[in-house]
Amino acid sequence: MNNLQKKTSKPMLAETQPQIATLALTNLSLTLTDKTILQHVSLSLAASGITCLIGPSGAGKSSLLRCLNLLQKAWSGQIEIQQQDIRQWPAGEDALRRFIVLIAQKPAVFPVSIAENVIFGLSRKQRKTNQDVRIKTCLQQAALWDEVKYRLDEPAKNLSVGQQQRLCLARALALQPKILLLDEPTASLDPRSKQLIEASLKTLALTMPVLCVTHDLEQAQRLSEKIIFMCDGKVIETADSVTFFQQPLKLESREFLRWSSCDCD
Repeated sequence: MNNLQKKTSKPMLAETQPQIATLALTNLSLTLTDKTILQHVSLSLAASGITCLIGPSGAGKSSLLRCLNLLQKAWSGQIEIQQQDIRQWPAGEDALRRFIVLIAQKPAVFPVSIAENVIFGLSRKQRKTNQDVRIKTCLQQAALWDEVKYRLDEPAKNLSVGQQQRLCLARALALQPKILLLDEPTASLDPRSKQLIEASLKTLALTMPVLCVTHDLEQAQRLSEKIIFMCDGKVIETADSVTFFQQPLKLESREFLRWSSCDCD
């Protein structure tokens, strides 16, 4: 048994607790320039908790995230949030992207102050309503407030990469999303920044679903309650985290864990 399969501290999901599917995909397929990216992907997320989307490079994980908020539109199949087709989302795509927010791997801060970055996506009316409270609350949720509370008027570019990524999280939270998508959110961060972001995500996941793409399998074990393993544009296996890492059912899953363990040695 490899190191990835030894950890057993995470409790199994309680089968007796019903979970409402907030986001559901049915037969999602995506082909770009004659290359198949996604093949008949079907999956669902419950109303809260962290799901980690894992798999080898080129499996289609990031493309899937971009389909979920219509940054990628050339897909077929069906994506529903609370039984609402996202292509017919009330008030349009901008409203959808406030409901389901995507945070990319590389932090993208705007050339304005730290405070202005937090509220950048808000309307003028929203900015006038408890602006200072919203900025403080979102920075606290992103575990950044104590580091920047006396620097709010400084340019965001002065922050470290890890701080910038947490600022991006705060900016996303200012939109009050109901679903959070993350694409390798800690891939280039130092251990402390990674730890702070993971702690924030665990707290946020108590009240919303979080879907996180990660190549860090140790992180997937720390964070996730549910694992979705993808390969070649298809969902190969879906299981709770403990079961997946201890007793994966599919040959592809076992091979992936074996080779990933070899890469870590």
